[in-house]
Amino acid sequence: MPGAATRMTRIVALSVAASTIVSCAGPAKSRALPTAQEHPSVAVTVPLPIIQLAPGIVVDRTAGEVRVEAEVAADRGWLEQAVCKAGTREHESLLAVIVAPSSIHAALLLIGLEPGAPGEWRAAPDGSGAVQRISPSGSRLELWVRTSAGDMPLSSWIHDPVHGHSFPVQPWVFAGSRVRSNTKSMGPGEHYVADRTGSIVGIVTFGDETIACTSVLSDQAELDAPEWQANSERMPEPGTRVELLIRRTGYVAPATPAIPAGRAP
Repeated sequence: MPGAATRMTRIVALSVAASTIVSCAGPAKSRALPTAQEHPSVAVTVPLPIIQLAPGIVVDRTAGEVRVEAEVAADRGWLEQAVCKAGTREHESLLAVIVAPSSIHAALLLIGLEPGAPGEWRAAPDGSGAVQRISPSGSRLELWVRTSAGDMPLSSWIHDPVHGHSFPVQPWVFAGSRVRSNTKSMGPGEHYVADRTGSIVGIVTFGDETIACTSVLSDQAELDAPEWQANSERMPEPGTRVELLIRRTGYVAPATPAIPAGRAP
C-alpha cells in the first residue's frame, strides 16, 4: 500500500536523521545516501564507508555488514526469539541488544537490503486444527555471532534436542516489522511496531519482527508444538558480551593487509 510505504520512509528517515552518524574510518567525503528504490525520498548525507549509526551499532557499507553490541540472554529452554530488545523478551531469546529495532532497520537499508513483510498465521476457521500460513518476505541475509572463540552462525545456538534436529543454517529475511498509527494514549503519529514489542529476530512468527525466520510458526502450543531450544553447550553464559553480525548473503570478509617483511604483526 502506498500509504504504508510512505510511513515507512518517514520512520527510516527519522531514524537515520536522529542518529549521531560518525565515520569510524576518519574523515571521508560525504555524499547523498543511496537508498532502496521504494524509499526514494530518504536522502541523508553521511560519511562513508563505516558509520556509527547509533550507540551500539556500526554499519560497514563496503563489507555489507552491520555490527550490533549484544548480550547473551537465555542459554537454555524454549525459544521464541533469537534476538530481542533489552527489557522485553530475554527469557525466550538468545541475545538482547539496547539498539532500537528501527535503527537496525535503517542500518539494513544502508547495506542495500530491501524490507518485505513479516509472516502471518491463523487457525483455519473450520476448527480442523489446520493452520493457514503466509511466509515472510524481504532480502535474504545472514546472522552471525562474534565471541572470544570467533564467528559462528547464530543458528548454531539453536537446536531440537528432543528429536535431534538442527536448526536451518541461515533462514533469515529482512521482514521490516510494521508501522501502525498510534493509539490515543500514545498521542498523534505513528510508530514502528518492533520498537514497542522488542521483536528483532523472530523464531516463531509474531508478525512484527524486523528480521524473520522463513518458516512460519505460531506461538500457540496447540497449533505448533514447541520445538526449538537454546543449545547451551555451544553458548557462553548469560550476561556475556558478544557482537551480532548481520550480513548480506554472500558476504566476503575484507582482505587483511599484508604485513611488510621485517615487521612484527
